[in-house]
Amino acid sequence: MKKIWATVAFAMMLFASSSANALVHVEGRYWFTNLDSTIKVTDASIIGTELDMVDTLGMDDQENFWEARVSLELGSHKFRYGYMPLSWDGQKTITQAISFAGTTYSASTRVDSSLDIIYQRVGYRYDIIDVLGNQLGVIFDIKVLDIEARLKDSTGVLDKSYSVTAPIPTIGIGAQVGLPFLFSVSAEITGVGYSGNHIIDAEAQVNFNPLPLITVSGGYRIFDVKVEDGDDKVDFKLKGPFLLVRAGF
Repeated sequence: MKKIWATVAFAMMLFASSSANALVHVEGRYWFTNLDSTIKVTDASIIGTELDMVDTLGMDDQENFWEARVSLELGSHKFRYGYMPLSWDGQKTITQAISFAGTTYSASTRVDSSLDIIYQRVGYRYDIIDVLGNQLGVIFDIKVLDIEARLKDSTGVLDKSYSVTAPIPTIGIGAQVGLPFLFSVSAEITGVGYSGNHIIDAEAQVNFNPLPLITVSGGYRIFDVKVEDGDDKVDFKLKGPFLLVRAGF
């Protein structure tokens, strides 16, 4: 799956190089996040315990992550790809017995845990309005989440993992308002909800263009996912400020 989306991004850049009207933007981000997440995994008829990744497993709720994005712009049509790896580790002596993926970890067991997520998105945006730095557009994305959670005790005898890959189509809107002195403000939100489940990716930012085709921005972002499948559950929220630099060519 990772190779497929990387190929999509590479194809976008090749297409741009052969089109005189195309503009490619390459963007690097750094996100200062706060984590609020629970997970519940059932297996072998053993109902899983709903685990708080921070309080129960000792993961750090504040981590920083990078993200790379590339977009191909043909007038009001924009094709976009984003890649962001997320990873947490925790160590804690649990105070009560917990069950995860069919295995029970007794109280007073030291548990090492990890949560790894690869978040990729490929999409299309069409700007209905695009005049003098003011934009309003509709967005269609496919978001792909590769999630892997793992728990093991200090001896390595108990070692269980859970992984899932979920491609999720989403829709949304994006807008920008031009301001004096080379500034602008922009925001976008994409997501979908169904049967009590949802995925939402929303952000707002202030942009500064010190040079043509160069943008420096700062903003705030919320990424919220809730999925329940039978007795399994992933409830995951990241939020916090971010910085970015974007270059066009």
